[in-house]
Amino acid sequence: MTTDPIVFGEQPLRIEQVVALASRSAPAQLQSDAAYREKIAKGARFLDSLLDKEGVIYGVTTGYGDSCVVAVPLHQVEALPRHLYTFHGCGLGKLLDEPATRAVLAARLQSLCQGVSGVRVELLQ
Repeated sequence: MTTDPIVFGEQPLRIEQVVALASRSAPAQLQSDAAYREKIAKGARFLDSLLDKEGVIYGVTTGYGDSCVVAVPLHQVEALPRHLYTFHGCGLGKLLDEPATRAVLAARLQSLCQGVSGVRVELLQ
């Protein structure tokens, strides 16, 4: 394993870094400076404020695609993302092996690290 960690945060990942993560030849860490953490927190606060003001956010309190007119009861909002990926994962072939799974997770995590998805830093950690 290399000594330099691959940092998930504002900077894009190179394909070589994704390969290193997939093969477990490099450790990973989340960008830790206060400005970055505040950017992530700001996105989460914005989502919370929209929920408070609007009550309806596509894909958060509604279904997806043609189901966007279907309101999701607040007590089921936390389960919605699991239902989405379960639905989209049905019938798509064999499961990914561990390195491919780690590569997909690295790409998704890097996407969420941009600060525009409304996630909290705890999810990124």
